[in-house]
Amino acid sequence: MKKIIYYLILYVFFSMIQFIFGKYLNFFGIFPNFILIVIVYLGVSKKIINAQLMGFLFGLTWDVFSTDIFGIRALMFTVIGYLFGKFFGDFDTNKIPVQFVVIFFANVVYWFGFNLIYFIIFGNEVYMTYFFDISCCVKIIATVLIAPVIFHILEWLGIIYA
Repeated sequence: MKKIIYYLILYVFFSMIQFIFGKYLNFFGIFPNFILIVIVYLGVSKKIINAQLMGFLFGLTWDVFSTDIFGIRALMFTVIGYLFGKFFGDFDTNKIPVQFVVIFFANVVYWFGFNLIYFIIFGNEVYMTYFFDISCCVKIIATVLIAPVIFHILEWLGIIYA
């Protein structure tokens, strides 16, 4: 029962931060991707299936509120939950440089996959050039810089509800 409460709190809290407070706390349209951080944390510290399920739920919620292709974020977050649970599960995520590197690669996978899907569907190079756009790079940097704080909060919540 504690695990269900833990995941419910994660879902509600980080959904509120990303979708409600995101429009008020951004800086020139730049706001960290808190959901990506949560999914990567779950992937490297919990079971793969937990990261995949939470990634799918977060992505589905984001897709409902988005005007993008429906299901694209659910797919990307599910894939990221699997990949980072499978390949990065052995890393010591308590070290801040490791957190920076893992979140950076997760961001690159997310943005590249997101734009690749758009490129495949619409066949326009505009979507692939957005991956190399300065605003995309700044979003990646903002997410990487906030990751240690979120990892610490998630670790604290994990201790309480474990």
